[in-house]
Amino acid sequence: MAEIFKFFNSAPGDERWHYASDFADYFGDVLSSGLLHKDGTPNLQVKVNVGTMQTYVEIGKALIQGYQYQNTTPLFLAHGLPEPNLDRIDRIVLRLDKRNNARFIRLFVKEGVSATNPVPPSLQRDQYVFELSLAQIRLTKNTSSLEPLKLVDERMKEDLCGIVYSLISVPTSVFQQQWDYWFNLKKQTLEDDMEAWQLQQKNDFETWQAIQKQEYLTWIESIKDILDENVAANLAARIASLEQTVNPHIADLVKHNNYGTATGTNTLVVTLASAPATLTEGFTLRFKNTTANTGATTLNVNGLGAKPLRKNGGITLSAGNLKAGGVYTVCYDGASFILQGEGGEYGSAKETDVVQGVTFGTEQGLKTGTLVEYKAGSPVPSNKVREKFSKKWAVSSANSQGAPFALDRFGNIYVGYRYYSTGDNRLIKYGSNGQILKTFNPPTGYGTVLGVSVGGDRVVAVCDDKNNYVLDLDLNVVATIPSATYFSTHVIVDSSGNFYIQYSDTFEIRSVRKFNASGAQVGVAKLPNEFRMSQLLITNDGQLLVVSNEAKTLSKFTFSSFEANKTWETTINTSAYGVIYQVAIQDDGIIAVATNGITTGAERTGGYVLRYGTNGGLAQVINMVTPPHENYGYRAVNNFALCSDGEKGLITSIGAGAGHLNPDQSTYTSFYTTVMHRLRTTNYSPENLGIATSGKDPLSYAVLWIAYSLLDDQVYAIDSTATLHCFKKEYTII
Repeated sequence: MAEIFKFFNSAPGDERWHYASDFADYFGDVLSSGLLHKDGTPNLQVKVNVGTMQTYVEIGKALIQGYQYQNTTPLFLAHGLPEPNLDRIDRIVLRLDKRNNARFIRLFVKEGVSATNPVPPSLQRDQYVFELSLAQIRLTKNTSSLEPLKLVDERMKEDLCGIVYSLISVPTSVFQQQWDYWFNLKKQTLEDDMEAWQLQQKNDFETWQAIQKQEYLTWIESIKDILDENVAANLAARIASLEQTVNPHIADLVKHNNYGTATGTNTLVVTLASAPATLTEGFTLRFKNTTANTGATTLNVNGLGAKPLRKNGGITLSAGNLKAGGVYTVCYDGASFILQGEGGEYGSAKETDVVQGVTFGTEQGLKTGTLVEYKAGSPVPSNKVREKFSKKWAVSSANSQGAPFALDRFGNIYVGYRYYSTGDNRLIKYGSNGQILKTFNPPTGYGTVLGVSVGGDRVVAVCDDKNNYVLDLDLNVVATIPSATYFSTHVIVDSSGNFYIQYSDTFEIRSVRKFNASGAQVGVAKLPNEFRMSQLLITNDGQLLVVSNEAKTLSKFTFSSFEANKTWETTINTSAYGVIYQVAIQDDGIIAVATNGITTGAERTGGYVLRYGTNGGLAQVINMVTPPHENYGYRAVNNFALCSDGEKGLITSIGAGAGHLNPDQSTYTSFYTTVMHRLRTTNYSPENLGIATSGKDPLSYAVLWIAYSLLDDQVYAIDSTATLHCFKKEYTII
């Protein structure tokens, strides 16, 4: 299309459609990304909630790539506790996320890495995500509250945030052309005037010079008869005497340079051919060292007293700073001799430690670095990066078993537990550092939490006390909804806070009911009699996906009216691929199904990852037991969990068990391992990322559920002992 125009109303027979991205492009062409301001002061100021681990952001507005954001009330953000021995720097960022499963601009705490000299985390800016930094704050080690003086406002830094300004500018090329035309008209006149002025100055100088020369010759002529023969002879004798003194001094380069040889190791002694009677500030000498020093060093010149020999800044010498045979220059500062040029130290850097193409000095001369530098925003080739997950922390609950859990957009974790008494904490909110932030007990009955899901600003828990609870992110009750007659066991919440709960009013009548964020029912998806589901999910286009292990089906429902329509249903060939363990939806909308594989004779194939398209068609089958991967075919797959990796790939946690008789055949020993893999979007071949758990008893170490936090690149896994594990993704440049 040669011409693009927008925005116009529709007319009969000529509809005009415009998307959110059209308006964002329009505003992004005329306004920069940044904060809107009032009276010259930018909005969204970050402050510290004194005495807590919270910062809060005041009201304000912003534009990011043409998309608008507004915060209408102060928003409080939680920071994880710092480590006992290391500081950390966090950033408070405003993030635009244009991916289909996000589509928001929200405030986040971006946690930095603990270190002796910590640095703030870098901002993510790519085709999907763009972040503005409002502020950074340093968290002091071994403290439990934030310090206001450690908060640094970054709103006015244009490379990090900045204020919105117009991108429209006035072209200056026309003005430049007019100026060039005028200048060329005047140029020749100015050059002629300058040449005439220079010629006049030359003539004036030559006239003055001639007058001065004539006056000098006249003066010489007037005094030539004043010097008699005796005066001339005395003057000649004085000149000859001075030459006898000065000429040898000029020829003596050693005395001029104050050069000598230093003897000793750490108590150096130098004797100069000529030296001052006392040491004065600014006195300089050079010496050749005979023995390498082994520690702090002194220098004694011509017996004038041993003085400390130091580097610039008064730094004491270390062993090897003075080399045997090295020549050094020192200057006396009134108290110590100070090395000039630091004595030729070069450190231990090698070519592979210095950026490619950059030169650096060594004792052997200049070298050129070979280290490949990867710029911010440029992807590092996958064959140059080694990625792994390292265990960061694990927490155990006093309760017996964790139900499937969920993450909120701030990286907090919500886990449901079985009860032992009415006082047990049955729904626990953990921070990303494993600290318990809030707990919730159902207000009536004992109620085991059977399912938990989080979306938008809502947490929904289904319980077996015949009540389901709609909560905000701080676990305050928003609504209480009666459960099904025979309990609700599955729930899922979408990004807007709408939620879907499984209902079984009798053993024959089953459905999934849709509720809005306030707890009002707004829809229902009817299911066949005797249909038992095993999982509920939200597709990337905001619709409901029902998984049934019993029926071996994936069913998609669209809520275009109160009663949902079944868009499609596909049957999973469990005879070929085994029992369904868990289902996840990838960032590109592909539905991934984990199965445990099948046994043929003495061999076992699978577990498998089956990838189904958005229309329910089987697109790919991935066998996870193909050597050389961890889970070989002779092992039985006991658990198989998976989640999206945020990059259109998958992270899996596959558990396999094996056993053998001990040599005396009196006892049987079983082994169980859970291995974490990464299935990248390029080829989906499993990459071993590390062992999540391992042990002899599969019931004690079975990973039941995993989830991945894009916010801080952490994987959370819960096992059958109700232990919550956190694994941090780490990168090493090869």
